[in-house]
Amino acid sequence: MQLPTLSSRWLVGVEALACAAALVFLTACAATGSSSAPAASTPAAASTPHPVTAYVASLGYTMTPIQTATNTALAPIRVSNVSGIVFTPDGKMAYVLSGRPSGAGTVVPVRTGTNTILAPITVGRFPQALAITPDGKTIYVTNKASNTVTPIRTASNTALAPIKVGEIPSAIAITPDGKTIYVVNWGSGTVTPIRTATSTALTPIRVGAQPGEIAITPDGATAYVTNPQSGTVTPIRTATNTALPPIKIGVGDAPSAMAITPDGSTVYVLAVVAQGSPYQQGMVVPIRTATNTALPPIRVGDYPTGIAITPDGKTAYVTNEASNTVTPIRTATNTALPPIPAGGGPAAIAITPDGQTAYVADFGSPSGGGDMVTPIQTATDQALRSIKVRYPPTIIAITP
Repeated sequence: MQLPTLSSRWLVGVEALACAAALVFLTACAATGSSSAPAASTPAAASTPHPVTAYVASLGYTMTPIQTATNTALAPIRVSNVSGIVFTPDGKMAYVLSGRPSGAGTVVPVRTGTNTILAPITVGRFPQALAITPDGKTIYVTNKASNTVTPIRTASNTALAPIKVGEIPSAIAITPDGKTIYVVNWGSGTVTPIRTATSTALTPIRVGAQPGEIAITPDGATAYVTNPQSGTVTPIRTATNTALPPIKIGVGDAPSAMAITPDGSTVYVLAVVAQGSPYQQGMVVPIRTATNTALPPIRVGDYPTGIAITPDGKTAYVTNEASNTVTPIRTATNTALPPIPAGGGPAAIAITPDGQTAYVADFGSPSGGGDMVTPIQTATDQALRSIKVRYPPTIIAITP
């Protein structure tokens, strides 16, 4: 079975069911929400901040924590074939999606304060992606070979009965109110809504053939789904679960990762212009959500693979795997700024909650810097000294 790919890293992420490791850019994984804080005897104890940590997963059996305050790599955590990471809203627990060549899938809870691994939770076969509700109470995992979604209660770290969805469920997203999950079914060309209150799958929504990624606007009104084969993005009205006319992105035939500005006004979609070469010219296509209109594409580097937007919404950062650079884009004018050198094969990217630093995982060969994470100061767009991790880093996620 042939799944859509943009690069070798994407092939790792959504390859056929026999693939042992999956890579998702759900660096859009960390959910926000509120949780009750434990009682404290003094105000100082109640206000103690939780350290911000970046977790970098490498193919194979390791995940490296990085203290963002000092850019120091800590001792690696042994977790196999990671394909996704989410955090509880208080940042105290990480849930790591792990798979094996046999197809057996688990979610591994990790206490972020001590980086202690708890007992793994069994999910379906060849798990692909996961998402957590804004209140942090439930995690949902897509299982490619089982055609199911597994809910996990975080209070007890127990898996509930799987929910049947379409064929080869891959990407997943949850509305900001936590009431509805949207599951992209690569094999069915559909998106399945699931009501979280009842774990009930609703009528599938038809989108393009072999759909890829999904993102939901901050107000929860619209979900956007990429259709690589047709070079389009399908908006879905969440109030009625109806697909609107697809948006032609205007360049290439492979829209991939995307990100939405915090005010919900613009979706930025990565795309490539086919040139008959493994190295393809990269573009970012802005889409105005008010009118679902694609704006003129913005030229970035070759093979753009990851995108993240600062919390203030002023700058989008795009990793260019074949150019070994990161391109900043000013969202006010949709103009690309000078590219930032970023090691070998920069791919996954995540930004700290305060917006001060972007962390870029370099996916290239070890000799070309493919065992490094590069911090970038967003105020100056300057790359700092790289941090050595295990080769090759494929996913990066940062605690809330």
